[in-house]
Amino acid sequence: MKRWVAGLTMPGVLSLFAGGPVPVGAVEPKREFRAFWVDAFHDGFKSPEQVDQLLRDVRRSQANAVMVQVRRRGDAYFNKALEPRTEDPALQADFDALDYLLKQAHSGTPRIEVHAWLTTLPIWNSATPPQSPDHVFNRHGPGAKGRDYWLMDSYDGENRSGANYLLDPGHPDALDYTVDQYIHVAKQYPVDGIHLDLVRYMGEEWGYNPVSLERYQKQTGLEEKPHPEDARWKEWRRKQVDHLLRKVYLKSIAIRPDLKVSAAVIAWGKGPQTLAEYKQSAPYNQVMQNWDGWLSEGILDLVLPMNYDREHEEEQREWYHLWVDWEKDHQYNRQIAAGPGIYLNSISGSLSQISRAQTPSAAGNHLVGVSLYSYAETNKDEASREEFLTALTKATSHGKPVFAEPALPPKMPWKTRPQKGALMGQVLDSKGNSPDGLTLRLRQGKRIHTLLTDGNGFFGKTELSPGLYILKSDRLSSSNRLQTVRVTAGRVTEVKVQLK
Repeated sequence: MKRWVAGLTMPGVLSLFAGGPVPVGAVEPKREFRAFWVDAFHDGFKSPEQVDQLLRDVRRSQANAVMVQVRRRGDAYFNKALEPRTEDPALQADFDALDYLLKQAHSGTPRIEVHAWLTTLPIWNSATPPQSPDHVFNRHGPGAKGRDYWLMDSYDGENRSGANYLLDPGHPDALDYTVDQYIHVAKQYPVDGIHLDLVRYMGEEWGYNPVSLERYQKQTGLEEKPHPEDARWKEWRRKQVDHLLRKVYLKSIAIRPDLKVSAAVIAWGKGPQTLAEYKQSAPYNQVMQNWDGWLSEGILDLVLPMNYDREHEEEQREWYHLWVDWEKDHQYNRQIAAGPGIYLNSISGSLSQISRAQTPSAAGNHLVGVSLYSYAETNKDEASREEFLTALTKATSHGKPVFAEPALPPKMPWKTRPQKGALMGQVLDSKGNSPDGLTLRLRQGKRIHTLLTDGNGFFGKTELSPGLYILKSDRLSSSNRLQTVRVTAGRVTEVKVQLK
């Protein structure tokens, strides 16, 4: 079935992005998302001079957004933070990189969108502990005991994946701590968006934190330790990542409905052509990251698949082609921008990949744009960044420039002209505890939505038609009353469910 996708608009045509008909003779501005990922493992935004240069480069390239890594490993590149300031010596002393970047990006012409990129689950990547005793690694890392131990363990009992120590999303306290980092940034800074990275398990052998394992066994009634390839165990872990995304999304847009919530997602290997193939693909089956499901549910606004493939290698070129085609046809009234790995490619190879991302699918669907990885490394051949930026806006022997003219980021109709609302809530029992894995039914007329609480009793649902709903838990109780809830378009209704 063909799915309508928010794409580019033509002058003089009634645009889905516009508030009404385009006036006769007026030229509607081009809409295309054009971003650079700006990582914290390189320079790029760690002093006022670097920020100024970054924005000059972005504007010169006719891009319109930056995804800037302001949380690297449980640390902060901004001053109003819940976590300790980064130990990165390249960050200028007392410099609030996020604050300065926002002021310069939003006040200059053209305005540049700033998306705060927070690495989600990795919290440290060195054998030497962080200096701050308040760092989450020191409080909840290898030395912690019992429920205070939050790290993601492997099936064999390891707690370090490569260089990284990570939090386990199946641990309720670790999940809430992680969610709080995003919500705090949304409250403290006028960012255009928050961007989640590494929001996944590190592989099918990961996710064996003792608290996570205990929760799974209690919910399933199983006593043995599940094998990494066990389908039921994989699905349970997928749901924990879903819980994290849902909670970040709903709590964020409850504060700021205009905030754009995005994620960098896995697109390893051969791209799928059917849903069955997608469910065997790396994101879904290896790292329990069901980003197609996130878009379908409406708990993300924008997905940036990491399409890191080499154009000069035939097999990888085909992988890129298949993934990008899948992305064009599976946006579910949200948005996807391809994420070419320009650091792996020649300049001409990257231009080819960007051009293919801009081309509609056979079904006529467009992506909303591209995000390029990365600002620090723009090609594999050690050509200068200047050369790459120039190439984006210059015609080549293959045709017109990929960024031939200025463009504004595409609007998001579900935010600018909302027709649906959302619901989130907390369940508490008579002792003040939060039931884990409790099923609730949300009914409007004959339509019933099934909701599931996370490890701290949180539940939520997006894409709800406005009106009255009846909410009831599945817990058997003679005193478990029905609860009436009103959902309003463009808002998140918050409720408390008290079990007796």
